[in-house]
Amino acid sequence: MDQAAESWHIHGHEEEPSPMTSPRALIEQSLAAIEMGDHDVLEACLHPEVIYRRPGQPVLSGRDAVIDYYRRHRSAKTSQILLDEFVCEGDRAVAMGLVEGRGHDGAPIHERFADAYRIEDGLIRERTTYFFRQGF
Repeated sequence: MDQAAESWHIHGHEEEPSPMTSPRALIEQSLAAIEMGDHDVLEACLHPEVIYRRPGQPVLSGRDAVIDYYRRHRSAKTSQILLDEFVCEGDRAVAMGLVEGRGHDGAPIHERFADAYRIEDGLIRERTTYFFRQGF
């Protein structure tokens, strides 16, 4: 089966997450907010003490730091997030997929990723992103 047939696109969500939102729905909602540049919805998905780790970058601690990153420093100007797999157990989840888009310089982005999450109080408490690049 080809990759596109196995993936699904993250669709925009208008509503803020509720305490009853499933981890999958919460994560999909946060990724849709990132895609759409909807910082208010993204903020509503994040625990006040969220920690976000990305390869080769400083750890972002706290909602304000994460929102500031997406407002001012994100390398993608436009993006579409396609998820291939999602696994959740208890307060832990992993989402894997592909980000496609354009950087601020117009260069194409085609990046496979895996995100590991920890959910607390119905919000994203930790997120660690891994990119599929040549390693050692």
